[in-house]
Amino acid sequence: MSGTKGSALRGVQATGRRLATTPRCCQLPAWSSVCSSSSIPDGSFRRQSTAAALAGAGAEAENVLPTGSAAPARPAPSLDASTTATISADLFPVLERAAAQEESSRRERVPHAWAPAKPTPSVAASTTSADPSVVLWHATRGGLSRRERRLQDEPPVPGVQLPFEKKFTPFSPTKTLAMFIRRRARKYPLEKWCVLRALASNKSPRLPGCLAQFMFKQRVAHWRKSRVSFYHLRGLPSYLETEQEWARRIKRLAMKGYSTSDLEEWSWILEGKTGDEIVQRLVSRDTFKPYFLMNMVLGRDKRIFQAESLAAIFEYISRHYLEPRQKPEQQRVGPEFRSDVFKIMMYRLMWHCAAIWPAALISVAHLVATYLETCHVDVEGDDPVRWQRIRCRIFNSALCALDRRTPIAPYKHIRYNWEAQKVLLAASVRMRPHLLITQNGYRSIRRVLLGMKKTPAEEKAMIRSAKTWPPYRLSWDGVDEQRDREEDLSRSAKAGIMMVENGYPSQPIDEALTKLGGSLPGRQRTIMTRTDGPPKWSSPNMFVYATWVTAIEATRNVREAWTEFQRPPRPNLQPTAGVYAAMLEKLFAEQVPPDSPLLPGDSRHYVFPVHDGNLSAYEISRLTPPSPDDLYRQMRERNIRPNDRLLELLLRNTNSIEAGLQYILDGGYSAIARQALVGWSEDVEQLNTLPVRVFDAWIKLLCKTHSNYPDPDPQSFSHNHIPLAIKITKLYQQGNARAAHQDKRPWYTILRALATDKYIVREGEGTTHPHLHTLKVFMKAYRQTVFAKGLDTTIFDLLSLMVRKSTVALAFETRKAMATATPTEKYGDLRMVPVIRLAAQKLHATFKEMVRPISVPSNGSASACFELPTLQYTLTAPHIFRYMQALGCLGNAQLMLSLVNWVVDSWLDPRILENAREPGETEYKVLMQTFAYFMEMWPHLPVNDSLQTMLVRTRQKLEALRQTQGCTWHIPAKRTDGDVKGTDAVVAARWLNTQLHTDTWLNKPSRIVRRVRQGASGGHTEP
Repeated sequence: MSGTKGSALRGVQATGRRLATTPRCCQLPAWSSVCSSSSIPDGSFRRQSTAAALAGAGAEAENVLPTGSAAPARPAPSLDASTTATISADLFPVLERAAAQEESSRRERVPHAWAPAKPTPSVAASTTSADPSVVLWHATRGGLSRRERRLQDEPPVPGVQLPFEKKFTPFSPTKTLAMFIRRRARKYPLEKWCVLRALASNKSPRLPGCLAQFMFKQRVAHWRKSRVSFYHLRGLPSYLETEQEWARRIKRLAMKGYSTSDLEEWSWILEGKTGDEIVQRLVSRDTFKPYFLMNMVLGRDKRIFQAESLAAIFEYISRHYLEPRQKPEQQRVGPEFRSDVFKIMMYRLMWHCAAIWPAALISVAHLVATYLETCHVDVEGDDPVRWQRIRCRIFNSALCALDRRTPIAPYKHIRYNWEAQKVLLAASVRMRPHLLITQNGYRSIRRVLLGMKKTPAEEKAMIRSAKTWPPYRLSWDGVDEQRDREEDLSRSAKAGIMMVENGYPSQPIDEALTKLGGSLPGRQRTIMTRTDGPPKWSSPNMFVYATWVTAIEATRNVREAWTEFQRPPRPNLQPTAGVYAAMLEKLFAEQVPPDSPLLPGDSRHYVFPVHDGNLSAYEISRLTPPSPDDLYRQMRERNIRPNDRLLELLLRNTNSIEAGLQYILDGGYSAIARQALVGWSEDVEQLNTLPVRVFDAWIKLLCKTHSNYPDPDPQSFSHNHIPLAIKITKLYQQGNARAAHQDKRPWYTILRALATDKYIVREGEGTTHPHLHTLKVFMKAYRQTVFAKGLDTTIFDLLSLMVRKSTVALAFETRKAMATATPTEKYGDLRMVPVIRLAAQKLHATFKEMVRPISVPSNGSASACFELPTLQYTLTAPHIFRYMQALGCLGNAQLMLSLVNWVVDSWLDPRILENAREPGETEYKVLMQTFAYFMEMWPHLPVNDSLQTMLVRTRQKLEALRQTQGCTWHIPAKRTDGDVKGTDAVVAARWLNTQLHTDTWLNKPSRIVRRVRQGASGGHTEP
């Protein structure tokens, strides 16, 4: 319409210019008498003609004239051709002025959505909120836009921005705003800048867009006030709204019940430095927050380390989002909790729980069940079909999300995934009608069951398998003869049968899951293997190769794996890199120890011995697979490059840096990336081309090939591999924000190497006492890792190992004395004493944090409704044993007795040490070994009468639990002797002796000692 008006206006102007050139002699004097007649009010005909020309006859024309100024009803004067020129010459200038006035008024009514030709100086204006300290920056529009210049045939002015008037943006405003907050002052690439510019120009009244515009203005005002250079966003101010446009946006926002103070509060929440601080700001005020704000708080880029923060999230969702849904529709306040919004919230909450609080996955399942029970209020009208469809979609999405493994110790925490799925399945049965499980839902259940430990029935079926291939089930007695065939099936196989019975056809991915689950009746038997399952999001053609890969994995030894490798699922099907990776994994696996309790399929890192039977030598040689090097050479001859999984496998199992570099070269990575891996280049961009899993494997190779002593060859730097690993890990995570936030494995590999058998020799100090520098490097890496990635049980375990290793190195001067547990007159490096003391303080503080109960609001209902766990960290019996060993080497009898008391009290909570309660379990044996170690060390420690009394009370408490609660634990009455325990007793005695003579070392601590002391005292400073 604006184009039509502009062309009409140009036509009128041209006609007026042509008629204005008419000579005055052609004008009739009669017209002047008509215009000056007293019977017609002055200017009324002009106003009436202008109104008719602009708006036509009607209500708009009447509104143009003032009240009582309408022209009298009289016939219009008769005009001949001679009067036309006079009318046109007088009328068109009037029309031009009226059109200009109308255009200016239209501009005031309808604001432009584009930027001025030349940005004007910034104007700082305070918001309309009650807080005058918050200052926003408003743009000032001036000149014509690009569209207006194009309509008026004027050349465009450089710098005028294109309008952005899309109501539904092709990007996520919430995701773009999160990127803006996350990047802060970092430079924006072109593609991210285009998305940010589009959001700044967006005129949508949605809440994310309003908050983004507020934060943009706030950030620009802060930059201009502090005079900070923002060269990477220098064009952002020209896209923001003017003061008038912002006022209109606020007015539209007030119609929804929000104000500028709400935007200010939401901005304050999102500006928190850490995820825990953001959550604390969110729940500080008990008011309703929009759903998009909660999803931003739960974003994956937020570093949430404390379980209390997630507990507060549970409480907030229960109080403000779920409880209003249970009220009648007339009493509900706020927008509806839509299913798509809840699904995003559920995914992100599961992700955070899996990262820092795996036991809370069960609570997330209770949260989903509560939402499903109140899902009918989310549907407009009474539509049971739509109601059922929404609930089934949420239910199956939750089932599929729960098959994701935790990043740390996934197989130890997989039981929480299964418990959470059982909560959802029980909730689906309670509902009427029952919720239907989709095919992907069945597959997720099967994946979780594959990662579970075998049940007694599955172990019985595995033990009775034949030693030949295929492993058919054997009958050992008459009871086995009368067994039902379904008793031989695994839980994953039974879930597959249920899927087919419910009408879902079996596809190649289901065949792969079936092979890993031990097969089905009527098919070739396989070995039930504990694994993650085949990849989820592959193309249907790749599922055929997934079937081949799983057939190789579901074997017991290398000969069976080689048999399946030579048997493709389709004729003439060539193996891929994934198939070769599965076969090489079997070839690299170790032989299971003779006394190991492992069964076939319990671990992919071990294989069982080959059963020759009555095979001839020729048959044995024919069935014997090639060596790993020969198989890899065969793969390269077929021109197959190793993929990421195969590269990771090769790097973890090689013992040479040169061979590792050759593998990376075969993978197709650049020479600069290979140079960066050995420290010859610091090109972060090329280093980040390596996938995370490949880089982690390279760090493991560096730590494995690290030499504790310098090589005589001056060209060799094998003793500097761990410092090189620390250096390139910092470079890699400096350019890869996702790896820096989530990936802990390279740091844990470095810490484990330092805590076990590796040392770092400082240049110029010799190799006599490398333990001090090793301990300092460990504590520095420990502090930085905890600060950046938070605590967990793995890093606590590594700290226990390091403290014990350092005290043993201090007690004995030589390795020979350490091996024979014979102390000499001389100690180790006494400079280690203050560092060990501070490391011990950090160890005690870490354990207190591990066993600290989670504080939840006293008036909250989330703890009871969702069954929140009492502890954030899942400590196991091996963790307790290694911590007890560290305390024993330090000679701290009081803390050792306190640890025993905590273990005894934990029997009343079935979720603590739940795998160490049944005799015969591996963790039960380790826990009994811990009690035996405690009693072995007790006579060698300085114990007073009060500690002896506490030990007697602990025994009485444990005996009462055995009689009333069925406790299976017991503390041995006699100590058992052992070489390692005798060594620890000597170490404890010599450590206690050093505490009497080494106080002077604390007077002049080094820089690393001061930092460790800060951490041990509770100070949490950024490295």
